[in-house]
Amino acid sequence: MRLFVAIDLPDSVKERLEEIITELRTCRADVRWVHFDLMHVTLKFLGNIEPQELVAIDGVLSRIAANTQPAQGRLHNVGSFPHLRRPRVLWIGVETYNGMLAALHADLDAALAKLGFSKEIRRFQPHITLGRIRGNRRLSALREAVEKQSVHKAESFKIEHLTLFESRQRHGSTRYTALSTHSFEAR
Repeated sequence: MRLFVAIDLPDSVKERLEEIITELRTCRADVRWVHFDLMHVTLKFLGNIEPQELVAIDGVLSRIAANTQPAQGRLHNVGSFPHLRRPRVLWIGVETYNGMLAALHADLDAALAKLGFSKEIRRFQPHITLGRIRGNRRLSALREAVEKQSVHKAESFKIEHLTLFESRQRHGSTRYTALSTHSFEAR
């Protein structure tokens, strides 16, 4: 089983992201755009897991969720990894007024390390992947489109739970299945 922990998004946010993708698509760059059903904020990629490890992972997620307060998130700043001069991944950032996502990521990283999962080396940057660049066609037009989209004044949305997802590749497509959801309970 290939698993990751993420913040699932409300449909209203996914619909707004589809609008942004529609605007970016007009540049006709060679990008594989993310489908509505696959949009999320990854907190921790776990990799290939044996089914018997699920109980321990779910226990960690339940404990962390019980000690986490819900927060308001908002979309901001369209960007790319590693940078806009040589984009490989297009994304939009997600921020919370209190840094809740960074704290949640750090808590997950530390707790899951005790189960044998590697700690993340890179600095955590909360984001939602919009697309992956497949080739160099029309990159200058893509850069211009991203710069026009660089700042978004989006309505806020509630971040109230984390989800353990399984990722499956089948016939060239990806499907995510929610295995468990853990609601934030701290008030």
